[in-house]
Amino acid sequence: MINRLFVVLAAMLWPALATAQEEQFFAGKTMTIIVPIGPGGAYDAYARLVSRNLGKHLAGNPTIITRNMPGAGGVIASNYLYNVAPRDGTTLEIMTSSFASEQLFGNPQINYDARKFPAIGRLLDTTSVLFFWHASPVKTLADMLTKPATVAISSVNEIPAYRIRAMNMFLGASIKMIPGYPSAQDYVLAAERGETDGGTSTFIGLSQLFSGYITEKKLNILVQFAAERDRALPDTPTVLELAKDSETRDVFHQLVGNDEIGRSLFAAPNTPPARLGQLRSAFADMLVDPVFVADAQRSQLPLATKSGEDLQKAVADMLDVSPETLARVKDVSK
Repeated sequence: MINRLFVVLAAMLWPALATAQEEQFFAGKTMTIIVPIGPGGAYDAYARLVSRNLGKHLAGNPTIITRNMPGAGGVIASNYLYNVAPRDGTTLEIMTSSFASEQLFGNPQINYDARKFPAIGRLLDTTSVLFFWHASPVKTLADMLTKPATVAISSVNEIPAYRIRAMNMFLGASIKMIPGYPSAQDYVLAAERGETDGGTSTFIGLSQLFSGYITEKKLNILVQFAAERDRALPDTPTVLELAKDSETRDVFHQLVGNDEIGRSLFAAPNTPPARLGQLRSAFADMLVDPVFVADAQRSQLPLATKSGEDLQKAVADMLDVSPETLARVKDVSK
C-alpha cells in the first residue's frame, strides 16, 4: 500500500517537478552568442548588446559571452550552429541577414536548411549601401556606371557579391570584387589605404564605425540596396530605381529582400520548444527593459524589432519564390 501510494504521489508531482527543472535550465550555464564576422561592425555590436542584457531576463541569470566566427560571408558560423553547436538553447547566433537567400541561390558552401533555425527575434532591419572612397576615381553615380572600379568584399559567394554582379550584368557597371576582407571596418580601411576604390556594407555599420567619414564626405554613398529609400538616405537612389525594366527590378527586389532579416537572433535546430519559448519571452522582455533601451541608445544602435514568430514567417516567405524569378536570380549567383 505504501509503495503504491508513493508511486501515485510521484506521478502526480513529476510534471510540476519537470516544469520547475526546465524553467531553471539556464541557471549556472554559460551561453554563447556567435558573431558571423570579425570584431567591429554592427553584427558584433548588436551581439554584445544582447549578451549584456538578455541573461537577466532568463530564469537563473546565465552568463552570456560572444564568440566571433568570421569567414565565407557568415556561412561558417551558420554551418556551425546547424551542425555542431549544442541543440539546447545555450548557443545562439546573430545570423547574417542573407542566410536564407544564400540557400535560395544555391550557395555551395552552405550545409543547413534556413527554415529549421528557430527564430528568437529581430533587433533591426537593415539597409546596405555601396560606397567609394573620396579620393577614388568614382565620385558620382555616373562614374560608378561608366568607370572600372574595385570593391572590398568578404566572399564572392554571398548576397553583396550577387548584387555587384547584377549591377555589372544589368546596369553596365564594371566593378571588380576583391574578396577576403572580414568586416565593414576592413572594407573602409582597404579603400582608405588605396587597396580598393570602395566597398559594400550596411549603412548602420558605416554609421557606427565611421560616422566622421560620412559627415566629412570621405565616403561617397552612391547606391542603397533596398526596396525603398531609407529615411537616413533620402537623396541616395535604390538599386531598383536604376533598373531599366521590370524583369531587372524583379531580380534586384529579390536580392534586397534579406533586409527584412536584418540583425536577428536565432537558435540551433531542434531547440526544445519549451526552451525556445523561454528565449523568445526573455528577448521580448529585454526589448522593453529601460536599461536595455538606454544601452542601445548609448551605443548608437537603433532598433526596429520583430517577434520570433513573425521572423520565422519572414524566413519561410523569403524561400517561397516563383521559379521564373529564381532562375533569373540564380544567373547572377553563378
